[in-house]
Amino acid sequence: MNVAPYLTEAAYVPSTVPVLVGTPPQQMNLTVDVSAGLIAAYGSDCILCAGTTMFDPSLSSTFKTNNTPWPASVPSFGGVEVSDTVGFGGVVTVSNQPFVNILDGSDQTFANSIWNGHLGLFLNPLNATSIAQHVLTHLYESSSLLNPVVGMRFDPANPKVTIGALDPNDYEGTINWVQLDQTPDPKGDYFNVFEFDGVKGYDGQFVPYGGNLSAALDSFFLSIALPNADTYFLNTNSTGPVPQPLGLINDTGVVQYNCNSSSPASLSGPPQSPYVALTATINGVDYPIDSTGNLLRPQSGASSAGFCPVGIRNRSDTAQPNVVFGLPFLRSVYIAYRFPTDDCPGYYGFAFPAGSNRTQSQISQTPTATPTNSARCLSLAAPTSTPTANVVLAQEALTSKDAYTVYGEQGTAQVPLTGVNDLPKIVWNWTALSG
Repeated sequence: MNVAPYLTEAAYVPSTVPVLVGTPPQQMNLTVDVSAGLIAAYGSDCILCAGTTMFDPSLSSTFKTNNTPWPASVPSFGGVEVSDTVGFGGVVTVSNQPFVNILDGSDQTFANSIWNGHLGLFLNPLNATSIAQHVLTHLYESSSLLNPVVGMRFDPANPKVTIGALDPNDYEGTINWVQLDQTPDPKGDYFNVFEFDGVKGYDGQFVPYGGNLSAALDSFFLSIALPNADTYFLNTNSTGPVPQPLGLINDTGVVQYNCNSSSPASLSGPPQSPYVALTATINGVDYPIDSTGNLLRPQSGASSAGFCPVGIRNRSDTAQPNVVFGLPFLRSVYIAYRFPTDDCPGYYGFAFPAGSNRTQSQISQTPTATPTNSARCLSLAAPTSTPTANVVLAQEALTSKDAYTVYGEQGTAQVPLTGVNDLPKIVWNWTALSG
C-alpha cells in the first residue's frame, strides 16, 4: 500500500494498492476504501480522471462489455459496467470479474479523493448481490484464499494489504475481534458499523458521550469525528496541558492548537507538540491514536500563524454511527477484516502494528468478550509461506524485443516500440516492381 508520510490539511494523498487488471495485466494503483465495495478503474480515455495509471481496454484480450451504464453514475462521474481478469500480486486472480470502467471523472470531489480508481474492501451486509459479485467472494469461492480475511496496515512505517491470511509479522498482541452490525441503518451514511466502548482523553477517562456507542471506519476521512467535539476540547482533563488559546480555522469547524510552528512541513516535518491525546477503547482494549503526523497536522495555508490544525471534528449527523474513525485511527492500528461468507457475518479485528511505539502493557491487553460463533467463523489458518510471482505487465508484454531507429532523430539510440508486432506487414510485389 502507498500512503502519505503524514496527514495534512493542505493536500489529501489517497492510500493506494496495486491491482492487476486485464490480459496481459495492467497495474492500476487503486484507492483503498474500507467502507464500500465498489471496484472501479479509470479508463484510458476518461475525462479529467485523477491519477497516473489508467486502464486501456484495447490492450486486454479478456475485456468484455455490453456498454451498460453504471447505475450509480452522476452527470460528472460515471462509466459503464464491464468485466475482465482482476488479480493481486500475480498470485490470485479472478476471470470475468465485474467492475466499473469510469469514463467521466470531472467531479472535483471525486477527483480529490479517488486516484486511478476505487478498490472497495467492504461487503455491505444489506446488499446480497454486491457480496456475491465482489472479487473477495470470488477469490474465496474458487479456493484461491487460505481464509476469508484481509489484513491492513495504513501506517507509513510498513503499509500493506494481505489477502487470504493475516501475517503474524505485521501485528503485535491479540487480534481483538468485534462483529459488524448485520442490520445497519439503510439510510445511514455508513454500513460498516460496530459497537465500541468509547474514547478516552489525556486523563485516561472516557469522554462523556454515554453508552451503547457505535463506530465506523473510513479510509477517505482525514480525521476522527466525535458526537460533540466541544465535549472533548473544552475539558482540560481530556485535552491535557495544551497551550492556550485554542482557535478555529475560519468557518470550517477545524480546531487549531498553538504549536509555535512557522516552518512548512516539507522543511521541518510534522509538528511534535503539543500532544493530542485521544484513545479508542474497543472491547476493553485501549488503542492510542498517534498524535504526530496524524492528529496534529502541520501548519497549512488556512491555519493561523503559529497554529496547527487538529484532526478531530464534530459529527453533526444524528444517524449511526456515533463516531467515525478516519485515517488517524487507521494509521495507528492493525486492522483485520473477516468478510462475510455462508452463514458467517463480517468482523473487524484490531491489534497493534508491529514495530510501533507501543508498550508491553498496551500490547498485552486482552479483549473483554469473544464474539459469538468465533470457533466457526474466526478460526483462521496461519500462513506457512509468502507466495511470490513473476508478473509481466502489459506494457512489457506488448513492447518489441527489437529496437528501432526514430525517424528524424539522427544519432540517437534505438528504442523498443509498443504494439509494433500488431502493425500490418508490408509485402513487396517484386514481380510487379521489376516489370
